[in-house]
Amino acid sequence: MTALIALATTIGMALTLLTATAAPATAAGIPSPTTASLEAADGPLATAAYTVPRPSGYGSGTVTYPKARGSYPGVVLMPGYQGTQENLRWLAPRLASWGFVVINVGTNTLTDDPESRGRQIRAAGTQLLALGKAPRNPLSGKLNGTLGAAGHSMGGGGVMAALRDDPRFRAGVPTAPYHPKGNFSSVTEPTFFLTCQSDPVAHGDTFAVPWYNSMSGAEKLYIEVPGDHLCPMTGYGAKAKQGKWIVSFFSLWLRADTRFSPFLCGPARDADKNDTSLVTRWMDTCP
Repeated sequence: MTALIALATTIGMALTLLTATAAPATAAGIPSPTTASLEAADGPLATAAYTVPRPSGYGSGTVTYPKARGSYPGVVLMPGYQGTQENLRWLAPRLASWGFVVINVGTNTLTDDPESRGRQIRAAGTQLLALGKAPRNPLSGKLNGTLGAAGHSMGGGGVMAALRDDPRFRAGVPTAPYHPKGNFSSVTEPTFFLTCQSDPVAHGDTFAVPWYNSMSGAEKLYIEVPGDHLCPMTGYGAKAKQGKWIVSFFSLWLRADTRFSPFLCGPARDADKNDTSLVTRWMDTCP
């Protein structure tokens, strides 16, 4: 990605834009990442969970957050069609333990379409930020105002809708994304498409790749891995690798932490990118 490597000539401008919205990760006491630490199930920060008592605009929400002092970016997780919070349960503590406040969302109904899921992502983000400003709850003071989103299938389509419609969302990770009528050429925020090689429902060639190609103003990453439509869900796929990529992507683009960029665009990336048993297609906007 054009601004991912600290030595790239354009990194100064990219960092200026990023640091205007979020403090560097070092302020949160997060140590420099390694391949081993990023591929572990838990990051360096202890976490706790909080159930949203009265969800507003979405069905249910469980927030996983760092116990350490400090304020962090918020991330909304959205399941796919017929899915529940279980879909992306694996991702919430991984992200939280690397310095994010993560709300794992249940939808209003199991059949909500991608546009509805996009609206619910936005509603969950709004409530998450409000909880960060409200007294007498565990999230008070924990949110720094920056938002991202990740979702699976129709939830991935919802992530794209949120990026298209809501400038508060500064980065997104749509996994096996599905949106039959999506036009996302206007999206300019950093986007990481994670797709599944044998997906009969939302193959990358049908949805993610055309969106990727149309988004001329965005920093982009596209990784296709072996598996069917469920490959990004809890219990499927190489979660050590998927977690490393997602944590690195959000750390870079929501927290301006360039220590994570080599795992996406640089020597530390190459072992993954060139392993055909792990990655079946890799595209990016690296220099």
